Amino acid sequence: MKRAVVLLVLTTSLLSSAYLLPDFVQTESAISLEIPKSLAGWQCTPIAETKAERDILAPDTKFSKASCEREKPGKRSFFQTDVTKQFADVSIVLSGYDLANSIHRPERCMPAQGHLIHSSEKQQVEVKGHGVFPVRRLLSTKEEVKDGRLTTHDCVTYYFFVGHDRIIEDHTRRTIFDISDRMFKGQAQRWAYVSVSTQYRGNRPSAEGLPEVAEAEVALQQLMSELVAANVAWDQIGGEGR
Repeated sequence: MKRAVVLLVLTTSLLSSAYLLPDFVQTESAISLEIPKSLAGWQCTPIAETKAERDILAPDTKFSKASCEREKPGKRSFFQTDVTKQFADVSIVLSGYDLANSIHRPERCMPAQGHLIHSSEKQQVEVKGHGVFPVRRLLSTKEEVKDGRLTTHDCVTYYFFVGHDRIIEDHTRRTIFDISDRMFKGQAQRWAYVSVSTQYRGNRPSAEGLPEVAEAEVALQQLMSELVAANVAWDQIGGEGR
């Protein structure tokens, strides 16, 4: 508890001191906002950000989102007419200049969207030709009312942050890197928050047709790996946190 309080005080002090510094040179994130139409067998359709997402962040924040679907892997007979689909969401949110009203970790906003997060851990995802990069995996349950009925979904989400020259999965360390760059380099990085998510079966009889959590995780890792391979300027990446 004491350690958390000290960290909070230190971070707050650093955030406050950033505003006493002169203007910064803005450096762009190493990621492209254009989500490919096809990724790891998924077909991706662009969707707009919600008004709530737009209103909560600074006006110069940029969004790129897509709804993805693919045919569920596995053998299918010639006479089978119904095709089970898998669905996933991809989101890239690019921060603006305002450090205090920029991107934030999903653990902060997901509860407001009906999610109860019950697992959070660091993992690594491999990108062909570029090694591995760190991500954070969240398991959550989401409640929503549809057609007057309360339904509950089990969800898995992967996310990470991309700055000008590093990839990192920890929001606190990202903030410290950002403040350090502003204080000692005179640079304001544009960070991008990247996430992919999908539903899995869990223990709910009503979730028939959804993948088990392990299968859902593999699918998301493949989706994220291809997105990162296609959209990240790897010649820029190399700092601590990769």
